[in-house]
Amino acid sequence: MSAKLILGISGSSRKGANTDFLMAQAMAAAAEIKGIQTELIHLRDYTIAPCNSCFACCNEPAAGGDIPCISFRDGMDEIYPKLKACAGLIIGSPVFFGNLTAQVKAFMDRTEGLLRYGTSSYQYALRGKIGAGIAMGGNRHGGQEFTIQAIHYYYFVHDMMVVGTGPDFTPGCYLGGAGTNYPQRGKVRDAAKVDDLGIKASRMIGRRVAEAVLGQK
Repeated sequence: MSAKLILGISGSSRKGANTDFLMAQAMAAAAEIKGIQTELIHLRDYTIAPCNSCFACCNEPAAGGDIPCISFRDGMDEIYPKLKACAGLIIGSPVFFGNLTAQVKAFMDRTEGLLRYGTSSYQYALRGKIGAGIAMGGNRHGGQEFTIQAIHYYYFVHDMMVVGTGPDFTPGCYLGGAGTNYPQRGKVRDAAKVDDLGIKASRMIGRRVAEAVLGQK
């Protein structure tokens, strides 16, 4: 049996900083499960135009139906096949004003053509897959849960199945991997490395997605 792919998407604009660190923790934990392979991509490495609400993805197939968005040729062309190929998806975002970063939102909006009313071969590309979220905030209670819920809402719209941190009695956050810089300032790039709860929850998220992808409890 071929390995199942779990795709991680980091929405941080800072290379190698806190969100990237927690995402790497989740990916490493997932990769420890036999039968799983992982890939972590960073949205900052791609140019992604915002959706222009043309609805062409829902009305007219392009390039023989193999392109979910006909309005733009940009970094999403490289990401779409990864979304189609993965069995599980973990999205991580820093908390900006209590919510997702603009990079993550732009990515999400450009997956309209993967929904139930898409007209390309990417229709239902995420349906039934496993999803989880990670958020990194400047304070212990700085919007991480709301940000993870926004990620979950995205998954629900795509008819995905969502997992939380699992059966641990003290996961730090039930919803997902919630990390913080606190008591250090937000500009400290490696503060997450001493956030034991954030690390623990992020690793649990990686493991839970892997287990769910493989049909394990």
